[in-house]
Amino acid sequence: MTFIQWATIAILAAMLVAYASERFRLETVALTGLGTAYVAGVVPAQNIFTGFASPAVITVVEILLLVSALSQSRIMDDIARRIVAGAKGEMAILAMLCAMGAAGSIFMNNIGALALLFPVALSVCAKLDIPSSRVLMPLSFATLLGGMCSLTGTPANLVVNEWKVLETGSGFGYLELALIGGPVALIGLGWVILSAPRFFGSNEAATHSRIEIGPSEFLAEMLVPEDSSLTGLHLPEAEQRTELRIHGVMRHGVHVFARRDNIILVAGDTLLLEGDLARLEDLRDQGSLANPAGLARHAERIEAVVMPDSLLLGSRLGDILMFAENSVRVAALASRRHRIEGSFGDLQIGLGDVLLLAGERGALQQTIADCGLLPLSRQRPPRLNARAAPGVITFIAGVLLSAFNIVPPEIAFGAVVIALIMTRSLNLRTALQDLNWPIVILLACMIPLGQAVQDTGTARVIANALADYIPLGEPMAVVALVLGLAVVVTPFIDNVSTAAVLSPIAAGIATRTGVPIEPLLMAVAIGASLDFMTPFGHHNNAMVMGAAGYRFRDFLRFGGPLTIVTFGIALVAFAAIL
Repeated sequence: MTFIQWATIAILAAMLVAYASERFRLETVALTGLGTAYVAGVVPAQNIFTGFASPAVITVVEILLLVSALSQSRIMDDIARRIVAGAKGEMAILAMLCAMGAAGSIFMNNIGALALLFPVALSVCAKLDIPSSRVLMPLSFATLLGGMCSLTGTPANLVVNEWKVLETGSGFGYLELALIGGPVALIGLGWVILSAPRFFGSNEAATHSRIEIGPSEFLAEMLVPEDSSLTGLHLPEAEQRTELRIHGVMRHGVHVFARRDNIILVAGDTLLLEGDLARLEDLRDQGSLANPAGLARHAERIEAVVMPDSLLLGSRLGDILMFAENSVRVAALASRRHRIEGSFGDLQIGLGDVLLLAGERGALQQTIADCGLLPLSRQRPPRLNARAAPGVITFIAGVLLSAFNIVPPEIAFGAVVIALIMTRSLNLRTALQDLNWPIVILLACMIPLGQAVQDTGTARVIANALADYIPLGEPMAVVALVLGLAVVVTPFIDNVSTAAVLSPIAAGIATRTGVPIEPLLMAVAIGASLDFMTPFGHHNNAMVMGAAGYRFRDFLRFGGPLTIVTFGIALVAFAAIL
């Protein structure tokens, strides 16, 4: 082996140890490893930033943006509601989602299958109030398992099929890979479903990924615009239609005092409302309500708890000059006092109240620091947006175009992103701010390193060296070696590159040992899909890592046993057909 090949192995091994130790940030390890590879001559200068332009990275970013938008759709919420109603218990729901993911990835590529179920899974988690970590990694693994059963399940299978056509003149049947992939997928899926609740129930990732959402009921002041659907309604009717409690009505600056049944809303009224924050935002987006003057619609927003040492304790919202000086407005208040009198500005701030502040990011941070507030997690169960429904249809069309290889995934999902922006179903600025950039950087740095494994001939040298020790009269030993090589290589480079590197090696081994090439190529295809031990081996894993807050070792601890189980089942299946 050359110096470059030894350096490639050493760098990847050191990075794996650093990832597993979790003493360093993922993106720091990835950037350091890429820089070291450049200095050592493993990655040439022109390839350093190719990962950021890689279709895999672009596709991951697009999918995360789409999930951000589609999780706001009532359609996804309706699907999630039916899943929750149709399956009793968390394990039954997990089984349903995983079965849908595995079945879908048989007929479409696995990234399309995951993309289709991603927002549904998040909505189900929100409804059941369970950490998304207990669902997303099992769902990702389910799509990888299903994808090994057909030619269109993953592009790696098509690469292997091209080598079979080149070597034998004919390709695999559409479901021929299911001879091995079927038993592996079924047993692997069963292991995932049975093990996931037990594993993630006590896992730190499950604890840390639980969304700290704060209260759901907020008080807010909203206007009735000219074209509102609420004009002309009596107060009880308006409450029934909006699903909100109306505590007061102000008209021309004064309170409307009358029996609630006799108050009729007119355009220009200012309402003091209480209810679900997502519902308030939905009504605003639909035009039934509008923000009061001075509150920008697209301002940055953050929730903050009033602490014991806060300067705001006992103050009324309308009397806080510091907010005005910093151009920060209180958009809503979750009060613990449950005593509502007067207008929104008359509400008194108490210990433990949650303020929804709106303004520029710098002004918000300054206000929180000056006033003794504690910011809450900015993540909250996605609000429902009826306008996102056209985007869902566009998204499904994009998935189908990508799944059946009509259009490359990065093009299909890019078009869907543009469509969602144009239909105002996606706020690109907010979505980009919330994107998990460390995962994007991790994947972008690992791609040129994975390419170096192929370009430097490292994988080929290792495979050829191992081939010297293969017993010529033992077909199962040859198959086990090829399958093991694919399983070892695929966590470090994507499964398509694994198939591209190992398919010609398998053909060469078949010639040297006399073993038919078909089972060896099937071993490459199956092994390339057993990609459960790292977040960067397959972009499905990279997507769920950022969304659910997994750590690197979670893939090793949960994916490692699954890899052993599926590897063993694959060997048994190969023994049955040889």
